[in-house]
Amino acid sequence: MLKKILVASAILIVLMMFMIPTGAAPTEVVLDQQVELEVPGNFSLLDADHDQLAETVKFSLALKSYQEGQFIVTGNLEAMKNGRWVAVGTTVVPFTWSPDHQLIELNFHAGNIRKQKISGPYRVTVALKSGDWELPAQVAGFSPKYDWKIFSNTGDLKVGEITTLSKAKRAVETWAAYKDIRLGKLQDVDYDYDHWQLDYKESFGRVTRFLVSSKGSVEVLKIKKTNPGEDWNKKLGDNG
Repeated sequence: MLKKILVASAILIVLMMFMIPTGAAPTEVVLDQQVELEVPGNFSLLDADHDQLAETVKFSLALKSYQEGQFIVTGNLEAMKNGRWVAVGTTVVPFTWSPDHQLIELNFHAGNIRKQKISGPYRVTVALKSGDWELPAQVAGFSPKYDWKIFSNTGDLKVGEITTLSKAKRAVETWAAYKDIRLGKLQDVDYDYDHWQLDYKESFGRVTRFLVSSKGSVEVLKIKKTNPGEDWNKKLGDNG
């Protein structure tokens, strides 16, 4: 009996030597990527021009991970309208996690809140993507009952991270890649105060306009159909 136990133990040790590399650190033998959002996150408002009206809704939350990695973070700021949650702002940002860099910060342009006159509470959904791995969108926090009148319909007056056309294009391409949307041909580019405006023409004639704020917020408009005489300027209710 003892001999059988010794033989079985020897076989088990040999198998473990093949399964786990010698001297491997704990992160090297994790079989599945383990990532956790520390919800709920925190809301704050940014009044850049000090006029007592907020231009930006800021949302921050921590991310737990068992190993360093690069993620694409998509955040949606949503408001309750006619009994359902609708997106009033979308932000897509790259995020590199490390033990010293665990806090994700998302900035949402507040113009749609003011235009649609929707008071809070609002909520933020967050999704993560890293290569082929994806964490589906989940609710990460609810805001206080902000009144829509405390928001400005103008953008952040200070130029932030999106300072060049190449960065604006990268923000659009990142957003489109996350949504699995194929962009058309870049047709026109404009800069209006604190927003980049990029128009992409699709093969069947429709033009999709992307508004990219200086903080990386991405909004989407369908501005034309195949009939060039019809300009419907219909904003996508779900921001794409």
